[in-house]
Amino acid sequence: MNKTLKVVFNILIVVAALGVLLMIFMIKDEVVRNKNKEVKNVMSSFDYEVKHRAYGEVTDTYFVYYTKFIDLPEGFEETKLTAEYANLSFMLGVYEEKGDDNKAKACSDRMEEIKNQMDKYRFTADEIDKIMAAYSNGME
Repeated sequence: MNKTLKVVFNILIVVAALGVLLMIFMIKDEVVRNKNKEVKNVMSSFDYEVKHRAYGEVTDTYFVYYTKFIDLPEGFEETKLTAEYANLSFMLGVYEEKGDDNKAKACSDRMEEIKNQMDKYRFTADEIDKIMAAYSNGME
C-alpha cells in the first residue's frame, strides 16, 4: 500500500473516532435533558394529585417513580411523605383487621412521625385520616 493511501485511511479513522465521540456526548446530554423533563413531569403529577386530593393516585405515582429517583428532587419531600402516609394508613387498617398488633403499632408510630415532619402538606394527613375513618365506619 502506498504511503499516501495509508495517510488518507489514518485521517478517515481519526475523523470517524471524533464523530463517534461527538455522538456519545450528544446522547449523554439528551439523556440528562430527558431525565430532567421526567422529574418535572412527576412533580407536576404529584402536585396535581395532592391539590385534587387523589391520595390513591399519589401513592401509585410514588411507588412507580420512587424507584427511578434515588435522590429526592427539591420540593418533593412532603409529597413523598403524603404518599407514604396514605400507604401506611391503608396498611394500618389491614393489620388491625388481621389482628397484627405489632405491625399496626409500627404503622401508627411511623404515621405520627410523618405528621410531625409535614408542614405545607399537613392537611393531607388529616384528610387521609378522615377518609380512612369514614371507610372503617362504613365497613362496620
